[in-house]
Amino acid sequence: MRKVVWLIGLVVGVGWAQPPKGISKKAYENFLQAVRLAQMRQPERALLALEEVVQAEPTYEEAWILKGKLHLQLEQFAQAKEVGQRLRALRHRSAQGHAWALYFLGKAYMAEMAFDSAQKVWGEFIHAAIGHMPNRYQEEGARLFSQAQSAARLVKEPVPFRPTNLGPQVNTPDEEYLPSLTADGQRLFFTSRRPRRERNPLEPSGDEDLYWTEKDPQTGAWKPAQPLGPPINSPRNEGAAFFSSDGQWAFLTLCDRPEGLGSCDLYFSELKGLSWSEPRNLGAVVNSSAWESHPSLTHDRRRLYFASGRPGGLGGSDIWYTDFVDGAWQPPVNLGPPVNTPGDEYSPMIAADGRTLYFASDWHPGMGGMDLFVTYLTDTGWTVPRNLGYPLNTPGDEQTLCLDAKGEIGYIALVRPEGLGKHDIYAFPLWPEIRPKQAATYVKGRVEDAETRAPLSAWIKIVDIQSRDTLRLLRSNAATGAFLVSLPLGRRYAFFAEAPGYLFYSGHFDLSERDTAYQLTIELERIRRGGRLLLRNIFFDFDKADLRPESEVELDQVVRLLKENPQWRVEVQGHTDSVGTAAYNQALSQRRAEAVRQFLIGRGIDAKRIVAKGYGATQPVADNRTEAGRALNRRTEIVFIGVE
Repeated sequence: MRKVVWLIGLVVGVGWAQPPKGISKKAYENFLQAVRLAQMRQPERALLALEEVVQAEPTYEEAWILKGKLHLQLEQFAQAKEVGQRLRALRHRSAQGHAWALYFLGKAYMAEMAFDSAQKVWGEFIHAAIGHMPNRYQEEGARLFSQAQSAARLVKEPVPFRPTNLGPQVNTPDEEYLPSLTADGQRLFFTSRRPRRERNPLEPSGDEDLYWTEKDPQTGAWKPAQPLGPPINSPRNEGAAFFSSDGQWAFLTLCDRPEGLGSCDLYFSELKGLSWSEPRNLGAVVNSSAWESHPSLTHDRRRLYFASGRPGGLGGSDIWYTDFVDGAWQPPVNLGPPVNTPGDEYSPMIAADGRTLYFASDWHPGMGGMDLFVTYLTDTGWTVPRNLGYPLNTPGDEQTLCLDAKGEIGYIALVRPEGLGKHDIYAFPLWPEIRPKQAATYVKGRVEDAETRAPLSAWIKIVDIQSRDTLRLLRSNAATGAFLVSLPLGRRYAFFAEAPGYLFYSGHFDLSERDTAYQLTIELERIRRGGRLLLRNIFFDFDKADLRPESEVELDQVVRLLKENPQWRVEVQGHTDSVGTAAYNQALSQRRAEAVRQFLIGRGIDAKRIVAKGYGATQPVADNRTEAGRALNRRTEIVFIGVE
């Protein structure tokens, strides 16, 4: 949710006991009533009162100024333009009235995309405002003069933006915005402002709640959206939220809560089985006495970006981040320039690569309102933000974007005449210039007991084989066994699933030259006599028995398993394909099994617990007539043979 700036705070002081000279008492009373209604955040009713005022007193400058502000607040730019023209035409207008006339005209020309006219008006406004309007308006005029120039350039070089409305299953005549997507692009969360059944007439007409929808696996169409329900949704508003790439964690923006530290704070909830946990405030380390919103979590779950108006920033709202270290969130750090500016930055969205950041700003060169930008993290810092271009960005406010792990499809909330409501969610293909620098894919599936097929809550760990860094660590869902995890392309990974009392599962994904999404059903076998552990990340050079360094990633897992179960004795089995003589294969497999045994002993496992045995090509698991089959037959296994 974006902070709402109520323009009524800009109304000139009105506390006079008597009407201004030449203004009737009745008109003045109506004007004061309009001010009160505006301050109560009822701009439509305030405009009705003002219409009576200007009909009775067409030269009442203050009434016209307030009328213009209210039209801008409601984004009624045609009416604001008319007010500017009426003010400009007043015979005895003041210098202040002239400046406000230019302000309203400039805003309207920007909305109409009449950028040449806007440049002319803003150039005149900059001088007219001196001494007659607060300095912030002069600064805004200078900025919008520059924005009109940049907008004219952007319109001349349109981008291939092709949005598709998600349709009535997701969008309604009300407002839908702030989309958040799982890594596989199959589940979408969003905020919607839909009518309450019973409401206070002084409150906004809709209640902000969180909703979700998923794609039909057969048709690929979105299913009817459902409310997320309690304990996340409540009688209060639930605004900007971000859901982790697997859809199991939620970072929420909740405002005006009894336990809150500021006007809006960041909260955390976790999907435990089939139910969300009670939202928990992230605490005083992350939240401040100011405003925090728009969270976005990296796919490795180690960094949380968010928008905040806290002290110490560069502008009204800046982008900050906090790192998760040793089980705790650290003090937030301002992202700094060139991303943050003296203006407002909102809606950070970090891509799956952890180095591509999309965000909204009203300061960087754009179309005049809030525009969306992209910046990339390099060895020397963040790059100068790039405007995503026209017609994705318009003179209105574009500020919510998310995309799938592959960086191919984006989801955005837009105000468009053809939409079903004021804000609708659209999907669009990303063109190369704005895609993440490093694409990603995903692995999804289910972990279950090999015998009973019951779902298991297992740790899912993905390790970069080359660097040996753990890149992803998460749990499968306890009720369904489901998991979903993203993988940046261009690397080789070891994949592990493990649960207490079970042999771990190991997988291997080589994404150095391919882009493949994986769907797995992982059956974990209980630790028992005869239990067999297939090691898919043990590597030897061709025709040799020397373990390659990248094998240590998986062997360390074996060491940990054996230390956690010290009563068990195991046999390390080496197997080959059928290429070569039986004697040769037997000897090679024996040497390789012994190499694994010696590694385990070197890591502290008692030698008496480990037997090494080579089986050559005598126990194939696949057809040796194909290369794929021979690759499966070349393997190392750990078999649990008894207890001490």
